[in-house]
Amino acid sequence: MPAKDIALAVLVQLIWGVGFTSMKPFVAAFPPLLFIAMVYAIIALTVTPLAPRSTTPFRWMMLIAALGGSVQSGLLALGLSILPASTSTLLLQLTVPFAILMSWVARIDRPNLRNGLGCAVALGGVAIVIGAPGEKNSWIGVVLIAIASLTWSAAQILIRLRCRDSGATFYAAMARHAWPQVLIASLLLERDQLGRLASASPGDWIGLVTIALVGFAGGYILWYRLLVRNRIDQLLPFTLLMPPIGVATGVMWFEEPLRSSLVAGGGVILAGLAVVVWPTRRGAVAARTK
Repeated sequence: MPAKDIALAVLVQLIWGVGFTSMKPFVAAFPPLLFIAMVYAIIALTVTPLAPRSTTPFRWMMLIAALGGSVQSGLLALGLSILPASTSTLLLQLTVPFAILMSWVARIDRPNLRNGLGCAVALGGVAIVIGAPGEKNSWIGVVLIAIASLTWSAAQILIRLRCRDSGATFYAAMARHAWPQVLIASLLLERDQLGRLASASPGDWIGLVTIALVGFAGGYILWYRLLVRNRIDQLLPFTLLMPPIGVATGVMWFEEPLRSSLVAGGGVILAGLAVVVWPTRRGAVAARTK
């Protein structure tokens, strides 16, 4: 990979790690679902004029936006409002084993021993992390983030099978479909939205816009551009940087305790993910010959 792309791949993990963790105070300042609706609305308004028109059929984009956008991000915001940011960041890594398992079920990829063992190790690490939260309602947060990881994985399968767009075009289209979905959920499930909006500080609003344009749109659009220019086996190892960056941000920024179970579980998760995403010599050779 060129040095510029290596730097961008590291930058994306920094954006995701810090961005996800930094959402913690803002899902407290705003109703979590309304926060996500506003994030996607900002993305739709700013990215749509810059992107070509989407060619993905409406029904499939609606479903992808629900699974990979409104439901996934809404549940993540709710889970983050309950759990410590560092714990949430590690639990979010469930997306990797879930995506692999669902690709097997959909017969997109063939089951193999290496990925199976890596997934089993990563899930074992998640089990260790789950023992870290100490609050009574922490299991609700765990379940919310687990379901969010599952729906995101399902969306990736649909993207691969049905999506005809990429990069900014895809992300703008998903945001346009996602924000009304989350807004309806907020109106049905949350209360006192206008009061919470009125009481939000200027810093809260600045944080909302920054997370939308940098943490969401900026990170994903950069990642999609890297995927066009580089092999996936070259990029996936960089995703191992996101969990420690997120945990470190939670510990340093929000002074969250660095529990031994969190460290141990995080280490096991990273080991499992490394088995899955690190390219084998045979795979790298095969990719170079294509």
